[in-house]
Amino acid sequence: MTRFASFALAAAIALALSPRAHAVASDDAMAPSDKAANALYWEAQSSLRASDWPTALQRFEQLEKQLREREPQSADAALYWRAYTLVQARRTTEARKVVERLHREFPKSRWGGDADALFAAKDVPKAGDDGELADAAIEALLSAPPERAIPLLKRVLDGTRPARTKKRALFVLSQYDEPAALEIVAATTRHADPDLRREAIRVLGIGGQPRGLDVLRESYASSSDPADKRAIIEAWMIAGRKDLILAAARDEKDASVRHQATQMLGTLDAEPELRQLLDTSKDPAQRDAVLQALGIAGAASTLATIAVDTKQDEPTRMAAMRGLGIAGGKEYLGEIYAKANTPALRDGALQAMLIAGDGKTMLELYRKATSTEEKKALLRMLSLVDSDAALEAIEKEL
Repeated sequence: MTRFASFALAAAIALALSPRAHAVASDDAMAPSDKAANALYWEAQSSLRASDWPTALQRFEQLEKQLREREPQSADAALYWRAYTLVQARRTTEARKVVERLHREFPKSRWGGDADALFAAKDVPKAGDDGELADAAIEALLSAPPERAIPLLKRVLDGTRPARTKKRALFVLSQYDEPAALEIVAATTRHADPDLRREAIRVLGIGGQPRGLDVLRESYASSSDPADKRAIIEAWMIAGRKDLILAAARDEKDASVRHQATQMLGTLDAEPELRQLLDTSKDPAQRDAVLQALGIAGAASTLATIAVDTKQDEPTRMAAMRGLGIAGGKEYLGEIYAKANTPALRDGALQAMLIAGDGKTMLELYRKATSTEEKKALLRMLSLVDSDAALEAIEKEL
């Protein structure tokens, strides 16, 4: 079992990480926490922001393929993003076919309404309208002299053009290594339109310039909008600023923002930062999130140590076990099960094996088990991970 599928199982077991609703879905609403899949997802989102439709489409197609192989019930999200990309690329006929597939294959999908809204939105490009020509003109400014292009782009942002056109203008501005261009993008982080505001935040993160990161730090400190703060944390992730994300995970009052920051630390493999956060946090929900993020970061040794530490309380040890399952630490799970001295801890160790897809260890434990209750528990888990091994065990019993 892959770490992507492992994370999905962990989320189900922990009843965590449900997607956030959005009228037109936000780009972090289904970001996977497996490192490889997460990287692929954010590559696609970065391509979207850069109006690189072919690359974005290719990445979302790859993500859909991964989901269909590893977690088929989650492939509806990838279909939505494929349709979204096709709409932005003005390939609406193809987009409608993808949405038809989404409805046909996932009739109860939470993405169905978002997908239908793609064609009802005012911002959908229409072939032959003046907006299409304006978009092409803005992209042509990439090769224009900055002193001529920057004032024109500012007029677009200050005018009444649709949001998609203004977002393209922001992207073009971000390509100029000019203080005037950066200041216009920075000013847009205070725009009244939340979509445009968050697009400016993302652009600054992608650019990674010191002045842009200073603007994001100032915006974060002054903002009271959790959605803006989450967007800033994503921008810091793109810029690789673990220090700023750690500060948000440690000091932020809003639980959803703290959780977002903690998850991003896992995506960035920030094990030292996560261990520091674990040592200082007293909030049980935050500690669980940190242990999960350590699993995303692949910190198997650290999680195994916590899982067998008798000085830790039982919920912490069980959360560490789930994190270890996400990290794929199969080499530790048999020993952890052997040291588990309560039914809850033994069950936690079995859940970790389930998350990690460790049917081999389950089968070995089943063969060694002496009590009927223990064999029943192992057999139930084994049937979920490795049906062939479970059938082999059942055949021997019968």
